[in-house]
Amino acid sequence: MIKKDFVKLYKLPLLLSLTFFIALMALKMERDPLNIFLMLLGSFLGTFLLDFDYLIHAYFIEPEQPNSGLIKDYVKHKDVQGLLLFVQSHKFDFEDRTLNSALFQLVLGAASIFVMTANVTIFLKIFIAAAFVNSIYRFMEEYLQGKVENWFWSFKMEMKPLNVYLYLLLLIAASGYSIYIL
Repeated sequence: MIKKDFVKLYKLPLLLSLTFFIALMALKMERDPLNIFLMLLGSFLGTFLLDFDYLIHAYFIEPEQPNSGLIKDYVKHKDVQGLLLFVQSHKFDFEDRTLNSALFQLVLGAASIFVMTANVTIFLKIFIAAAFVNSIYRFMEEYLQGKVENWFWSFKMEMKPLNVYLYLLLLIAASGYSIYIL
């Protein structure tokens, strides 16, 4: 039951990561098996970076909230799948999320461009780029659910549709540029 729910919730993000990996393999034409493995690992782990937001919330920001206690129990029992299912089904119960926000997304986009030009391992490059691509997906998901104001909480302003579209265009351009300079 849990595995089916897990696959149902993470089907699109994991498919996005797999597509991202395949596109990078086609563009980079990597032949070293170790680098291919590191690219695949970075791509899939980048899918779950934004889920650490709920751990930050549970342990540091609002440790007294009832959901924080449940998250701590999942961690204590090492139930990773249960934890991921819980945070996905209760993601709107957490306000002022740190990693699932426009501010972090802009930082992640800048880090993606910076890391692509730096002399670091291929794993780190792909991990950050995949996390950025998945953050764009999460933003789109919240926009389609009508919860876009949660994404822009740090700016304390109402986002009009034109501003949201321009922001999305900026994100896609930054993602494309970071992939281009890889």
